[in-house]
Amino acid sequence: MTARTPSPLLGALLFLLFYLAVSPVAGAFSVGDLPLPGSPPAQVQEYLAANTTPSLLTGLLQGVSGLGLAIVVAGPLTRTTATEPARGRLERLGRVAGWVAVAAILTSAILSVVLGLIAETAGTGVVATVRSVSFYAGGVTHVVALGVFVLSISVAHGWSRSVRVVARIAGSLAVLSLLSIAIYYASLFLPLGRLACMVTLVVAGTAYHRARAAVPAAPGTAPW
Repeated sequence: MTARTPSPLLGALLFLLFYLAVSPVAGAFSVGDLPLPGSPPAQVQEYLAANTTPSLLTGLLQGVSGLGLAIVVAGPLTRTTATEPARGRLERLGRVAGWVAVAAILTSAILSVVLGLIAETAGTGVVATVRSVSFYAGGVTHVVALGVFVLSISVAHGWSRSVRVVARIAGSLAVLSLLSIAIYYASLFLPLGRLACMVTLVVAGTAYHRARAAVPAAPGTAPW
């Protein structure tokens, strides 16, 4: 008997919905304006010390979101029977990138919880540093790695043309967020690429779920 793996659609929905819940839930408890990256460390600490509850809520919600992504990455969306060496390498690269994306968002989530616990008592430099690491881990690092993972879905064997096209577009937008390190206006690719990739994973998970429900896959073949 083989163990039943969690549905990639379930993981994709957890990833999307819990991440989208961060802003309204944490925002309901927030006081003041969130400092932008590069703000003076004293301003960052003042804000975080007054917003320990939002930091804790952000960490908890992002953590569940990251676990949802882990379900997707561990699942079958990029595990195919492709025999072409180039395609196989891209699929393996995608799975590695997927785990990097999971590690990045969970790191950001953990550091958000840490900030909620230490912001009132730790030194200004420590608080500002932890916040910066959390920001870049959950931001450009996570989004770029997520984009590479989604791009690997576009080369996986068995998907319909529409799924592959959507995956290429979403993955490319996410990877372009790397430009935000040097170009301020490229920061738009961060939320755009992240959301596009999340929606793509829901679409792919739905397609996989429907195909599995309609026609059980034969051993060694793609199930969609």
